[in-house]
Amino acid sequence: MPSNAPKRIMPIITVPSVDDVRSFYVDTLGFDHQMGVVGKDGQYDFTVVVKDGASLMFSRSRDGNAPAAAAHQTVDIYIEVDDVDGYHDQVKKNKAKITEPLTTQWWGDRTFKVQDPNGYQIWFFENTGQPNPPEGVKIV
Repeated sequence: MPSNAPKRIMPIITVPSVDDVRSFYVDTLGFDHQMGVVGKDGQYDFTVVVKDGASLMFSRSRDGNAPAAAAHQTVDIYIEVDDVDGYHDQVKKNKAKITEPLTTQWWGDRTFKVQDPNGYQIWFFENTGQPNPPEGVKIV
């Protein structure tokens, strides 16, 4: 019998400096450092950070050419946390760049967004209710 339980997913995100992004996620956003590998040059080749069971891996480019940081990357990351209001307060105290304030969304999640040092928008959410779509929007 097939299981409908979700499997884990961990995006691997290539960044110019794994050291810098690791510090941001651990020191500013309060993620836990799960593991990392330091290269011969003393810099991280990759690292895995975790928040409330959600894992992200950051890696240096395999070809040695680091991607340039952009004002806004084309992938947003949506991470569920246990207490979005409390976590928002913690992140705000740590001076993260909050790009969208705490908002209760029509789809039933309470969210806020942070921009990481590489331009990625990180949504943090907690489900707080049932969807209440605006007029003209249909959930299928």
